[in-house]
Amino acid sequence: MTTPLYQLEVKLGLARFAFPASTGWRVTMHIDPMEKGVGGGQARGKVKRAKEALRQLRSLGVLIEAHNLYGPVDIVAEHEKGHMRLVEVEGESGRQREQALYSALGQLLISMKIWNDQVTYGIAVPDTGAWWRQLQKIPLELTNRLRLWRYSVGVNSCTSIEPGMGIPDWERG
Repeated sequence: MTTPLYQLEVKLGLARFAFPASTGWRVTMHIDPMEKGVGGGQARGKVKRAKEALRQLRSLGVLIEAHNLYGPVDIVAEHEKGHMRLVEVEGESGRQREQALYSALGQLLISMKIWNDQVTYGIAVPDTGAWWRQLQKIPLELTNRLRLWRYSVGVNSCTSIEPGMGIPDWERG
C-alpha cells in the first residue's frame, strides 16, 4: 500500500514533474498553516513530512508566498514564454474527498480572472483510485470550456489530463 500524500506533498510533485524550473517554469506557491501540520487534529507524522516537503520545494526554487496578482492560489506556474497556469491542490485529510474537490473547484473558479490563450487552470489530487473517481466527476465539456487540466500526483510521478478543446499550440508540445 502506498503512503497517502498530503496537500503539500502533492504540491511538491507538481513542482517536480509538471512545472520544473529546468523547462522554463517559475512557481509561486501559497501554503497555509494546516498544510504545515499546524493546528489541532493533524495526522501523526504530518509535521515531519511537511517540513521535508518545504525543504525540497525551496531547493527547487519555488517561491513560498501568495502571488502578487492572484493572491492565495495554491500554485501559480509561470513559463518563461509568458504562459501561466493556476492550480488548486487537494491532498489526503480528514475531509471527504468529494467535499475537498468541490472546495478546490470553487476556489479555482474565484481565481479565474483572465481568459486568453496564455492562461489555463488546473486541479491536482493524489494518485489514488478514490481521487481518480473524483476527477472523473468533472464533466469533459466543463474541462474543455474552462481549459481545466487535471493532475494525479504520486510520490514519483504526475499524470496530467489536458482539456481536449481550445488548447493553444504551446501546450500541445
